[in-house]
Amino acid sequence: MSDASPPTPPELPRVKTRLPFEEKPFGGAAQRGAVFFYAVLTVGLAGLALYMGGVLRHPLTSPYVIAPGVGAAWFGLRVFMLLRPKD
Repeated sequence: MSDASPPTPPELPRVKTRLPFEEKPFGGAAQRGAVFFYAVLTVGLAGLALYMGGVLRHPLTSPYVIAPGVGAAWFGLRVFMLLRPKD
């Protein structure tokens, strides 16, 4: 018998790697826009909750007061999460 080696498989094509991107592709403008948007939503929803509870005299347990209050708390938390220093 002959010592024939098994055929070698053809080489697979190389996967092209992506070019390295800068850390903030838009120069941080997108994050500043998000902070501004969330801050406006926070102030608007907090004002709506105060208006519903104070001016229109809805009870504090009314969904008309609770829903914008929870929304204001949520978007306020998002603002603080975006503003925290990155490790």
